[in-house]
Amino acid sequence: MNTTPGVFHGRLASLALRFTAKCFPVCIGPRRRALGGSTIDDSTSHAVSIRRGAYLSPYDRAVYMIERLLRLPSISTYLYPILIDENIGSTGQYKDPTVPLKTLFDHGYTLNILLNELESPFVSTINLYERVDEPGYQQHQSELFWRGCVDAGLAPSEVLGRPGERVGFDLVLVTVMGIIDILQERGRLVSPDPRYIKPRSIYPAARAAHGAPRHLVLAAELAQTEVAYMQDLEQLAGFAKRVRAQLDCDGSDVDTMVIFGHVDQLLALHSKFSMRVQYLAGMPVDQQFFDSIYEGLLGEFDVYSNFCASREHAQRAYAAALPILKQINCGGLDPVFDVTSLFMRPVQRLAQYPILFQSIVDALCDSCSSLSLEDKNKRILVIKSMYRAMRHSKRILSRANETTREAMNQANCTSFFDRIDSSLAGDLSEQAMGRLMTSGRVSVKSTKDYEELEAYLFTGSLVLCKAVDPAQSSRSSKFRRTLSSLHMTIKASSIHTKLEDRRRSGSSVSSSTLHTRSPTPDESECPTPARTNLEFQLPTINTNDSPPLISPPTKLLSSYASLVSLRDKPSPIIRFTSSVDVTISESECSGQSKSRLTRLCAREQYPTGAISQISQVHELNGTVRLTVQIMMASGSEKMLVFRRLTQETAAIWVRMLKRTVPLVPVEDENAAQNAYHCLHVNPRFSKSVLGRSIAM
Repeated sequence: MNTTPGVFHGRLASLALRFTAKCFPVCIGPRRRALGGSTIDDSTSHAVSIRRGAYLSPYDRAVYMIERLLRLPSISTYLYPILIDENIGSTGQYKDPTVPLKTLFDHGYTLNILLNELESPFVSTINLYERVDEPGYQQHQSELFWRGCVDAGLAPSEVLGRPGERVGFDLVLVTVMGIIDILQERGRLVSPDPRYIKPRSIYPAARAAHGAPRHLVLAAELAQTEVAYMQDLEQLAGFAKRVRAQLDCDGSDVDTMVIFGHVDQLLALHSKFSMRVQYLAGMPVDQQFFDSIYEGLLGEFDVYSNFCASREHAQRAYAAALPILKQINCGGLDPVFDVTSLFMRPVQRLAQYPILFQSIVDALCDSCSSLSLEDKNKRILVIKSMYRAMRHSKRILSRANETTREAMNQANCTSFFDRIDSSLAGDLSEQAMGRLMTSGRVSVKSTKDYEELEAYLFTGSLVLCKAVDPAQSSRSSKFRRTLSSLHMTIKASSIHTKLEDRRRSGSSVSSSTLHTRSPTPDESECPTPARTNLEFQLPTINTNDSPPLISPPTKLLSSYASLVSLRDKPSPIIRFTSSVDVTISESECSGQSKSRLTRLCAREQYPTGAISQISQVHELNGTVRLTVQIMMASGSEKMLVFRRLTQETAAIWVRMLKRTVPLVPVEDENAAQNAYHCLHVNPRFSKSVLGRSIAM
């Protein structure tokens, strides 16, 4: 009999599973004894494993639990009035399915009713009326419940070590779900009373039928992608929990706070946010006011700013700890690929919200043409709500970008003062330069030709630097050093005699120095095959200012057995080696690599207060040309032209320049009046630049 989920439901599914377990015990496999079940032999146990779906979101889990609790007669009498009050008396744009569950379980004695349903021999029946007249009755009942769950093996013993502290609601849901599973296996769940209100009528599911309007399909897509993102966050949080537990036991020095510091906050945020998205996506279109999903949560979305700003540092820490993390049980996740992809999901999801909301707005606007006047007014309210939700998502994304840019600027500022050549830029100091606004490699034209430079915009100065490699100073002898460091070891057999004859006869090959080795006495006695080893050295180069360069010979193979072993190895025929064998310690290597870092040579420096205007022109090839005009102290003008900038890079430079310099947008009378050209002028130099003043 097929036991696939979705084929049988309700009491029929329970009867089918029990009948299959009795008639076909071999097919079912070994039976497992349920937690808290009776102490009968395993061969007569009626516990059958329940198969569930792959994943349920917090919203679906709460609704599913309500549906199952209504099938318990002892609980449904308490839960049904709570659902009625929630459906009628709830105010606001959305309904939270966890609210009736919290109201139900806060009583304390309702949890003990569930525990008494188990009739476990490990736990005596709990008196529901114990201390009923005392003020702490509900807290006392909750303590009795957790003591019984620990005795029955349904909860960890750590929950008893917190007197006077309430257990988290997530642990309550997990424990109650385990109790309901056992009761369902025993057939204690009955068909729901048709007079009861159905939970899905209060908490709808976001489903778009075939042929549904496009805006409903996009709303369902928003909910489905949010559920998928919630699943990724739960996987990442579970991985972080396992890593912390394992590393705490081993006493490792891996800083898990740097790697997983914001994962729990993201999970807690989207546990609430995803419920609102799923609820509104399942409502009719005239009630989908998506701006309400951000009510009370805008402050919590600042966790994305912290996550994005510290992501690069967290990735470096994770890469350093990866050899240790590979040895930990990751619950089926690959630490190299899966976990790295999960770390990228928050950044990707944050950028998806404005796009999804914009798509829903476009679809709603397209569907307004065929509506009546009354329906159009209702649809306009929904569209305005979507616009507000889109603005919220864009502000959150902008704050995350700004925080990330500030972190990058701080790192680039530190690198700037470490790499700058103090002998060439003695007047550059961190106090005089101010805060770094933006930086990047740009193609700049300051005199005649364009040149690739690194530009740094501080609040006090605009600095153009040239990256200088310390190894370029000895480039003149680089070619000769390269030739002298190459040796080719060639395995030859039949050409040795011909080359030796040419060398002795003084032929044209005499310019090449051929080194051969005389056989040792031991080797002369042994029959040697007609294959020898030949070392070929590049010809010496005679220059007028230096003597000929002759490299020392390398060590030859000592026997034919060495040739055979070399032939059997997967090595190339031609091998390049160094001419000089030098042993260098790790400290010397690190010192050399640090000394070879590119230095910065300050070419030009201009105070930001001297910037008179900036002009932005969009080229036909999709790039942007940015012109910065600077008024020098002598009264002359200096023009800097940044070319081949992307639109995003140009927008960042213009925005940072406007923050640094008081620039006012004006219409350039000499340019075409279109959106491809814009001009910003410093009011301080407005008369000298345009010949007229600018109204502030």
